[in-house]
Amino acid sequence: MATNKILGLIFANTNEKHLPELTAYRTTGSIPFGGKYRMIDFPLSNMSNSGINNVGIVAKSNFMSLMDHVGSGSAWDLARRRSGLNILPPYGEHSFKTLVDTIFNLHGYIEHGDEEYVMISPSDFVHNMDYSKVFRFAEKNRADITFVYIKRSVKEITDDFRCILETDDEGKVTKIMASPVDDSVCSLSTGVMLFKKTVLMALIRQAMSESKYSFVRDVLQKSLDRHRVYGYEFDGFCEIIGSVKQYYDANMKIMDRDIRYKLFDYKRPIYTKVRDDAPSRYGLNCDVKDSLIAQGCVINGIVENSIISKGVYIGHDAVIKNCIIMQDSIIGDKAELTNLVIDKDVNVSRGSKIQGTVNYPMYIAKRSIV
Repeated sequence: MATNKILGLIFANTNEKHLPELTAYRTTGSIPFGGKYRMIDFPLSNMSNSGINNVGIVAKSNFMSLMDHVGSGSAWDLARRRSGLNILPPYGEHSFKTLVDTIFNLHGYIEHGDEEYVMISPSDFVHNMDYSKVFRFAEKNRADITFVYIKRSVKEITDDFRCILETDDEGKVTKIMASPVDDSVCSLSTGVMLFKKTVLMALIRQAMSESKYSFVRDVLQKSLDRHRVYGYEFDGFCEIIGSVKQYYDANMKIMDRDIRYKLFDYKRPIYTKVRDDAPSRYGLNCDVKDSLIAQGCVINGIVENSIISKGVYIGHDAVIKNCIIMQDSIIGDKAELTNLVIDKDVNVSRGSKIQGTVNYPMYIAKRSIV
């Protein structure tokens, strides 16, 4: 396939400084999503479905759960004798502080293969996309750099991957801005970018030689005068996760059947590590409405408009509304929970009453006893 010309790079720690609660014990890529998936599943599945079979996951910290989840890459058909999936942690005294020096310090890995292009993807971007369409668009326009962008209003940009674009009628990028001028609808780069490998490494080496480390200002903006830079608009369902509130909202949106079918398109499956649990069991007096329940759960109470992950126990007469409960948590009898994000292995005591709001969902940390 033509996309064998592409090396995939997924950055597992994207935006984690704005997700301190969810990333205290894991990378952004390891954050559970939708009851049975992890955030890393989306870019990994997109690359696999698009024929990109050489993928590196850049992980600078807290990556034990990530390694356990992705394993050899077999769930994504990336367990191969050549190429396949690689975890790229920091090594020696090399720095992964910024996106610029991270890519520079990975130059050996990036330049080792014979791929002509590098596809960069953050791990905080929930989407289902055919990357081969981006590749064909880039080839058609002889683009050196191709941004994937969405039309969206944005107040601020909080990471190194994203910027605001202005494009002409043919998709050629005419201006790159590091932050929005106002909160009106604009062309927001999603962080998914396709580079010609030689162009990317030349720009990175120049920035490093000048001791400049802003990927947007010192790499992307300076590329406009020297290279062919294009933007490819993605109009499918997607969410950028930059806070607990955005995480909560994105999960709640997939309750909508139409949105769920767009994100989890059977023609382009989102793959994940399979956990061999028994089917979920529902008690005689339970009542479940408008919810997503993963396997291995025991439901004895009332569950409404909630996402329940694998292995969760919900006690008798417990009431769960508008909640996200991650795997192996235990909810005691007669507990009442509303508008919460409950992390893994949490034990909620019998009769507890905890309530957040839709605008400010409450978060309960991993392994807490409440």
